[in-house]
Amino acid sequence: MNKILLIVSCALVTMMPRIIPYFASSALSKLPKFIRKCMMLLPVAALGALIFPLALTDFGPMWYAGLAGVVVAFLTSFFKGPMILAIIIALIATTAMLLVFPM
Repeated sequence: MNKILLIVSCALVTMMPRIIPYFASSALSKLPKFIRKCMMLLPVAALGALIFPLALTDFGPMWYAGLAGVVVAFLTSFFKGPMILAIIIALIATTAMLLVFPM
């Protein structure tokens, strides 16, 4: 019984952050424009804080490959390119750096 309770509670804790924005969208529209924009950018900022350090440390001594992928993805996104294009170009840039400048 304790295992089932643990699984159900883990499922609820995981599900809550996904459900709350759906119900909070009407309250979000009543906030000032600056606060609304900050709330919309919060997931992107959190994702960046998680991904950026890994991009530099994941390749060990070839950290420049991860940095190249991040820079290319940033530039593609900055110039309003589609997300899939930013991902594909970042993968190509990282792979190219690993192949051209092997350790």
